[in-house]
Amino acid sequence: MNFFTLVVGIAVAIVAWLQWSVALNKLRLDLFDRRYKVYDAAKKFIFQVLRDCNFDDSALVEFDAGTSDAEFLFDDDVVLFLRQTREIAWQTRHCRRLLQHKQGDERTHLAKVGDDSFAWITEQYSANKITAIFNPYLGFANVQLKALPLNLLWRKRSFRRNA
Repeated sequence: MNFFTLVVGIAVAIVAWLQWSVALNKLRLDLFDRRYKVYDAAKKFIFQVLRDCNFDDSALVEFDAGTSDAEFLFDDDVVLFLRQTREIAWQTRHCRRLLQHKQGDERTHLAKVGDDSFAWITEQYSANKITAIFNPYLGFANVQLKALPLNLLWRKRSFRRNA
């Protein structure tokens, strides 16, 4: 009876450990999913600004809604990038709107600021800088599931038997 109790106890411990492992892997996948949604929202917003050379308020609302959880999911580098993207896109739009009403040196200055801002946004998309910024959080090496040690132990034993 004591031996049977020990076997059942070990089996329960193994099942509990396996459930913990599955829960940990689910957490990793859920975190990846939430992070990818932020990345996708940022990429779509940048693409729209590039495609239309402008954006409307609904695009900005979508960007804000899609990236609102970033500070809970990422380190400061991504949060800063998202803020900078929003500010520079806003600056680009503002300069383009003001250009219609300005003349002379002020118009030249606004055109330069707007072009510089648009160039920064273009660089983020065309040089894949957005991907490089998000890669440490979304790269496969950081998302891959942990292997179950029981499988590894079983493989080692079968390897030893074959050796």
